[in-house]
Amino acid sequence: MKALPICLYFFLYFFILLPQKVLAGDVVINEFLVDPDSSQWVELYNKGTTPIDIGSWFIDDNGGSQKFTIPGGTLINPSEYKIFESGFFNLNRTTADTVQLLNDVSLEDSYSYTTGPGSNKSYGRDIDGVGGWAIFNNPTKGSTNNSSSPMPVPTSAPAPTPKPTPFPTPTPTKITPTKSPTKAPATPAPAQKISSPIPSKGQILKAATILKINVPTPVLGQSTKSATAIPVPKANNQKKEVKILGSNQSNIFKILIGAGSIFIFACGILLFRYFKNKEINNE
Repeated sequence: MKALPICLYFFLYFFILLPQKVLAGDVVINEFLVDPDSSQWVELYNKGTTPIDIGSWFIDDNGGSQKFTIPGGTLINPSEYKIFESGFFNLNRTTADTVQLLNDVSLEDSYSYTTGPGSNKSYGRDIDGVGGWAIFNNPTKGSTNNSSSPMPVPTSAPAPTPKPTPFPTPTPTKITPTKSPTKAPATPAPAQKISSPIPSKGQILKAATILKINVPTPVLGQSTKSATAIPVPKANNQKKEVKILGSNQSNIFKILIGAGSIFIFACGILLFRYFKNKEINNE
């Protein structure tokens, strides 16, 4: 009868207590925050069907000198979230790093990132426990990630190969032909008055004043002297005097006609200059 309790003990040990260690891979890192306003935190998730003791396990970054130790006796039930918040994680906020879950010295789970996700943004699985990694603008600390809309994780692209610096192409100098100096338009000479050979009005009046109608003195003197010195018959003398008077009248008439012609010619010239000047002024 004593053998029965011993057999029952070994049965419970191998089939109930031992699977906790065998099924320890069911505990995974589900989400973590590296750039918070306060302390960094890591969320663990049990995707299995039995409770697992994770006491004395470690959460660490990529080979840091300090490790966060999970308190002894800590159990994580199936589909349960466990949040551990500490300043000992020392996860890089902006540069590459790795978060690790260690069972003593064996690695249970880890995730490496190339750059920080941003302030108050978390890395997490898009499906709890099994999904791929993504960035959550609104972290789901202590709750499921399945209902969130994460962003894809940025991948580190290879550094671009620097292009050879091309030699500068000489820029052809544009030769602008020199323009010949433009001749300035010739300034027209001021109009000069063309002195007309036509006498002015004053000259005509002056000529008319100088011109006097004079009876030729030789004729008058001769007639007077002949009448007194040489006695002639009365009839002949009367004829001679009539002839002399007629000749004198003819000369006077010719002089008057000449003077009148000059006067008319002068008046014509004056009228011509008057209308000419008027046309020039109108232009």
